[in-house]
Amino acid sequence: MIAFSAGFVGVLSLLFSAPPLVHCQLHETDRATHSWEGSCGRLFDEKATLRLTPVKSITSGRWRADALPAAVWAGELSEGRDSLELEIYDGGTGVLRTQKGWFAVTAFAATAEGLGFDVDASRKIEPTSLDAEIVRHADALLSSAAVWNRADNRQCPTTATTWSIYCAMARATIDVTCGFHHRRPAMELVRVIIEARSASRNYEHRLMDYNNDKMTTLADVHAIFSEALSRMGASAGAPAPKSVICPPT
Repeated sequence: MIAFSAGFVGVLSLLFSAPPLVHCQLHETDRATHSWEGSCGRLFDEKATLRLTPVKSITSGRWRADALPAAVWAGELSEGRDSLELEIYDGGTGVLRTQKGWFAVTAFAATAEGLGFDVDASRKIEPTSLDAEIVRHADALLSSAAVWNRADNRQCPTTATTWSIYCAMARATIDVTCGFHHRRPAMELVRVIIEARSASRNYEHRLMDYNNDKMTTLADVHAIFSEALSRMGASAGAPAPKSVICPPT
């Protein structure tokens, strides 16, 4: 048996530990619009410039059923390459919504130096009860082969009477949370499950290609939704949460 020194073990621990939090620091650039700009250092493996402006509400759907954010911003990351929304709750915690996923925010503070907060970019946030309700609703929308669109193009008109997996999730997200974001935790979890179940099929767009694959059955689709609920610790037959009151626009 090989014995390692405490110092060597400590070095290994540092090498393989989770990445540290990324700190974002912004200063006000326009007092009339309360616009803010700053840096998050290296975020998502690139130098990140952040621009934010306060807004009345999050447009891409409620994250939580039990609370509304105390403050919200909308803006862009890295010179417009990534639109984003930031929501902050009591206690300085919140969520940064980006095109790469939703990530937890902590230690939010407004000081003489400006706005500052930390982002845990090492992992995406966990689903909430609303995410579970989204999956239940999408599962109910695809109730039969007659309403299953087998030719998905990721275009989801509001007047649609048939749905693909992607569009059923999009419609359910709007119905449950009053908005849509394609990187919401519920959608990301369904993607992960589909990727695991179709690892050898080399899809370009997981939800669309799996939906359109002739080998995919409606039973497969319902099994994916069932697994998503199971991973969230939710039941397919659980009662719906209280109705979400959409924030004013």
